[in-house]
Formats: sequence, C-alpha cells, structure tokens
Amino acid sequence: MASPREMLSAVYAAAGARDWEKVESLIHPDFVLYEAECLPFGGEWRGKDALQRCAAAMYGTWAEATVDIHDITGGDTWAVTVLTLTMTSKRTGETFSQTVNEAGTFEDGLLKELRIHYFDAAEVAEKA
Repeated sequence: MASPREMLSAVYAAAGARDWEKVESLIHPDFVLYEAECLPFGGEWRGKDALQRCAAAMYGTWAEATVDIHDITGGDTWAVTVLTLTMTSKRTGETFSQTVNEAGTFEDGLLKELRIHYFDAAEVAEKA
C-alpha cells in the first residue's frame, strides 16, 4: 500500500490535472475538507466530490490563483503539504501570496480528511 505522502501526492497530481474522477477514486466516502470559517469558501466540505467543489469555489473567488507545492511529508497516517498560494483579488487587483499547510489523514488507503491552514487566513478573507 502507498504511504500517506505518496497518496497525497497522487491526489494533488490528479487535482492539478483536473482529473476529478481519479481524485474521487483516492478519497474516502466519509471525506471532509476543512477551510477556515472566515473565508468566502470556508467551512466543511463533505463527500467524494468535496475537493472539486471547494477548488471551484476557491478559484472562483480570485481573478487568478496559482499553487506552488514545495514539499509533501508524512508518517503512518498523516501527510502534510507545504505550498504557496498566490492570489489576485477580483476586488482590488492586488496580487499576494500565502504559505499554506494542508494536513491530510488517511484510512484504508484513502484520503479521509484534509485540513487547510493558511499563514494568515484573515488577510486572505480581507483581500477576497
């Protein structure tokens, strides 16, 4: 069985390719994605299509948004991705970046939970 690091890497590769069928094959039926409540796309996203729905909401918030994955590390049940999210505000036209850590836990070889941690979620909410 693949490690959590390898599994999370596969989820990001499929999501980056917008291969949502592949993403759903890697996600647990009871999957939950958590975004900071203060964000326009904040809250709990549930179900095998939650990552796709949340990504659409997140990318729809910005005039432009890019993700630069720096590293994925993990243990027996968790993996953490360190990335930079660069966003351009639709409201102000300002471009800014945030360091984001995305922590995922796995069950039965499937991604069961993903918690998104922004360096400064209040700044992201303000600029949205």
